Amino acid sequence: MSAVTVLNNQATAATDAEPALTDGFQLVIDALKLNGIENLYVVPGIPISDLLRMAQGEGLRVISFRHEQNAGNAAAIAGFLTKKPGVCMTVSAPGFLNGLTALANATTNCFPMILISGSSEREIVDLQQGDYEEMDQLAIAKPLCKAAFRVLHAQDIGIAVARAIRAAVSGRPGGVYLDLPAKLFSQVMDAAEGARSLVKVVDAAPAQLPSPDSVARAWSRWSTPPRRSCPRRTRWRARWRC
Repeated sequence: MSAVTVLNNQATAATDAEPALTDGFQLVIDALKLNGIENLYVVPGIPISDLLRMAQGEGLRVISFRHEQNAGNAAAIAGFLTKKPGVCMTVSAPGFLNGLTALANATTNCFPMILISGSSEREIVDLQQGDYEEMDQLAIAKPLCKAAFRVLHAQDIGIAVARAIRAAVSGRPGGVYLDLPAKLFSQVMDAAEGARSLVKVVDAAPAQLPSPDSVARAWSRWSTPPRRSCPRRTRWRARWRC
């Protein structure tokens, strides 16, 4: 056996021994699919263009709009009709601000919706060093929605998506903001660990039975006939009795 053949065999064995890897792009898609999200309402752009292209390849339906407010309103209406969160995706800064109106509207009207926006690097934004489209989007979104989360590490994507879904549909439904910095998508981790980090939301909005006292009170009001108001006496019907 020649030395070249031995080296090739060693290289092949080393390649076979390397663990499978995944990245932030794939984990976001897997987390959405695991929780039954089928449609994305978007305005494509950096840093989510590659994410949307991969999502289409994975079978998700990507519906593009020309303005983020329209995309957000469509996601909110879809959430209202299907009883599971409609997901809107936008780019950072201007795209995020355009989608914010729909997020606030969804929160006011109790429509389950999730706004996912890319954002600039946290280290530069927090020190105000002048990053591209520098904006503290999480702080801006918090007063206008039911909950807001930021994900900094790929292993936290699964729990962040699950918390956003549960917050959007549980209790009083509303809008939730999910902030995904651009550097998150390129983070790489072991595929098996990534799969274990995903979380499936189970019974996010459990049905609650009314208390027996509430049922009895409602029944008593329904079963008792309403009292008729006594009409005004007139000279023609002076002896009317109620």
